[in-house]
Order: sequence, then C-alpha cells, then structure tokens
Amino acid sequence: MSSGKNNIATIKSVNIRLVGIKRQGLITSDKVALFESFLKETIGNEVLVVNTNIGVGVYYYSFHDYSTFIRESALLYIISSIDHKKLRFKNNRNREEVYQSFCEALITFSQYPQIFLAYSKKFIFLKEKNQASKFVIPVLNVFFEEVLKELIENGKMPHHQKIKKVQNKSNEWDTDSDIIKDLISEILLKQHHN
Repeated sequence: MSSGKNNIATIKSVNIRLVGIKRQGLITSDKVALFESFLKETIGNEVLVVNTNIGVGVYYYSFHDYSTFIRESALLYIISSIDHKKLRFKNNRNREEVYQSFCEALITFSQYPQIFLAYSKKFIFLKEKNQASKFVIPVLNVFFEEVLKELIENGKMPHHQKIKKVQNKSNEWDTDSDIIKDLISEILLKQHHN
C-alpha cells in the first residue's frame, strides 16, 4: 500500500468468523456494547460492531489501520470456550474492500432466508440506534440498499414484505423522532423567552 493511501480517511472493517459448521455467537450480546465502547475510546466514535451467529463485523472510519488492534481486542472479548485457532480474521482496508465483503456476505445470506431476515432486521435496528453516525452507517446503508435493490430486481430477495415492513416502521420512527425533537426545541425556546 502506498504511503499516500495511509493518509486517506476511509471506512475499514475487520470480519471475524469461526471455521466449521457450528454456528454460535462469538461474543455474548452483553459484551458487544462493552467491546464497541472500548474500540470507540481508541478509534473514535465512528465504530460499529455487528454481532451475528455467523460472526462479528467491526466497521470503522479512520485515517489509520486498526486491524491488529481490533484483532487483539476481539480475542479478549470472545468467549473462552472457542478455540482461537479456529477463528478467521479478514481485514478490509478501504471502501472498495468493505463494499465487496459486505455485499458478498449479504448476497450469501440471501440464499438462507432466515439468516438474511435476521441480519436485515439487525442492520435496520443498528441504523436506528446509530443515527448520529456521519460516515460508517451512511456508507453501509448505501451498500445495504444497493444489495436489496439488486436482489429485488433479480427476484431473489427473501422475506421482501417483512423487510419492507421493518424499514417502514424505522422510517415512521425517524419521522416521529424528528417531530418530538422539534417540539422539545420549540418548548425550550419558549421557556427561554419567558
């Protein structure tokens, strides 16, 4: 990699999966928030940890490559019953690599309707939860929407109606949230005038 590329802030990711057929969570759900918080302390606020039964994806936006740090940190948070030698780490160091990896994973998940539905719901939930994200969530959302569009056009999108319903609920919540924020701002503004 040229030194010029090291000075470009871009989305990067580290994907962690367990080799073998057994599908189990690598990190318990209660440790995910701690792991993400720990990473944010070093990398910055633009970090997202996506935990599924397939593996863990850590997405971040930075000038620096934190893949080694994330790998070593992940080993501390992964449950002790997993043989660390069976873990596989894949580093994606720029937007194109993240795009390729993210889209390939979604297209693969689409071959397993329940996994695809669960992952889609999780992504929509994480998008709602991380609305303050200026880089990671917007970029991943573009990737997500592109894959959904391609799957719809090819007639290969499982649970289309269920995912659409979840997306619509998410959009309704966003609108309601904006209205509530506007009302609170208006009330506070009136209080300052009195």
